[in-house]
Amino acid sequence: MKLNIKTHMQVAGKLLYAYFLAVALAWAAVPLIIVLLSRFPVYLILSIYTFCVTVIMICILYVTSHGCGETDRKPYNWAKYNAKGFVCSALAFAVIVIAELIIILLADRYIIVRHPHFTIASFNHYAKLILYMPFFWFYRMTAGAPGETPVPEVTPLTCLYPAVIVILSCGVGYAMGFHGVRIIKNPPKNNFLRKLIYGGPRRKKKLKGIPKEDAR
Repeated sequence: MKLNIKTHMQVAGKLLYAYFLAVALAWAAVPLIIVLLSRFPVYLILSIYTFCVTVIMICILYVTSHGCGETDRKPYNWAKYNAKGFVCSALAFAVIVIAELIIILLADRYIIVRHPHFTIASFNHYAKLILYMPFFWFYRMTAGAPGETPVPEVTPLTCLYPAVIVILSCGVGYAMGFHGVRIIKNPPKNNFLRKLIYGGPRRKKKLKGIPKEDAR
């Protein structure tokens, strides 16, 4: 039982790492977009950039969960089932929601950020800006005109959208890996791409030679 819980937490941890990597990537270009591309509609450029980040995040989540599914194909003594990717990704997103609630409680109580263009003082603003930045493009689409709502809102309903994307990507990726199905049949020859997609070139196991005593 403890081993099963441990393996589920390990898979959920890998998926959390992939998600927060996407969050960091989404934030990485924000200063450059605001400073260097201020002549253009900032929110439009940021929406295009974060859409690309979402696609990259889906690929990372898929590859990560696919690798976990391939690992579970081996004869280990822990829980292995088709829906494990969905379960682990749901656990990972539950951690994201808990982190969101902590941010909300702390931010609403102690922090109010005032900017010439907007004021960050509400639950929705903190939730979107910190944890849902890869989905900025989606919330920009669901918001009103930029002049009316410069910072798009995250409602309890639209909050479910990232969960659907994450859980679906991870669940499908794990199931494909668990059944040994690869979208890319032939691994790329480039070592960097091979490592990025499959975790590096696989080392062939050395065959043990016949013991000298038996050979005699």
